[in-house]
Amino acid sequence: MSARRHQVMHVRRKITGRPLVIAKDARTVRELLRRHLREEGMRLMDLAPAWGRSSHTVYSLFAVNRPLAPEHLEASIQALGLDEFDANELRLQGAREAGWQIDPNFLLEKRA
Repeated sequence: MSARRHQVMHVRRKITGRPLVIAKDARTVRELLRRHLREEGMRLMDLAPAWGRSSHTVYSLFAVNRPLAPEHLEASIQALGLDEFDANELRLQGAREAGWQIDPNFLLEKRA
């Protein structure tokens, strides 16, 4: 028997067997939320009490292709304990996905 056969199979994988991928350049609110959930060691179903929904509803809301409600974003921010920078990034991306025409130059203060 070779040593290769006895090698641990989950060296670079999570215990579930799926590769652990954390998006550094998240493009959607859902990707941002998933990234923050992974950083905190939480799962999607951990948002259910904060949202006042069942865990199945949380999964289905993440599966549909429509913007998340601002109430869900605020509840997620509270549940994850995000700092002000990450919370504002999440709110801004949520507003963009909802169709608001937001100019980042207007939001950022200009230094003289």
